[in-house]
Amino acid sequence: MRKHARLAAATALVLCSMSHTANSVPVNNSYINTSGNEIRGQLGQYAQPIIYINQNACGEPSPSAMACGPSVISVGSAFLQGQENQHGNYVAKMVLAHEWGHSIQFSYNINNGAPYNELQADCTGGSFIRHAQTNLGYASFLAGAVSSARAAADYAEHGTPAQRDYYTRWGYANGVLNCFNNLPRA
Repeated sequence: MRKHARLAAATALVLCSMSHTANSVPVNNSYINTSGNEIRGQLGQYAQPIIYINQNACGEPSPSAMACGPSVISVGSAFLQGQENQHGNYVAKMVLAHEWGHSIQFSYNINNGAPYNELQADCTGGSFIRHAQTNLGYASFLAGAVSSARAAADYAEHGTPAQRDYYTRWGYANGVLNCFNNLPRA
């Protein structure tokens, strides 16, 4: 009986991961630019970065996702596609909103130190998920975003998986203004 239960659980996990890959939204320049415009609709009053796609605009060794100033976000479409394949549709939007959070930090000279700079950006990403769901009609992608954030935890710079989970959900529940004015230390 246990053997069948383990086999069924393993099969379900494989099918679930395959469904993310088979059904993931194609992350291309159009998708990234549309996402940037959607994020700008919520966060543009705080920062106006330009999103550079597949250009290593921040001098990073391989295109991933990073902000390197108030006006530059550098992303790799393959990296964002991988996030969506692994964690679910629209997770790339949260990754971009997270980087937008860093642009806001640069714009206002906010430096909370590690890991709170990253956690504040997670909070910003979480607030965008709520905005996308409430104002843009997207289905919730909070679970996938939390999965992505937890997977990128490195304890020192980005915080623990539990912290990344907490701050993404906290931003979702409390909104972007609270991410920058009332961010708790947990």
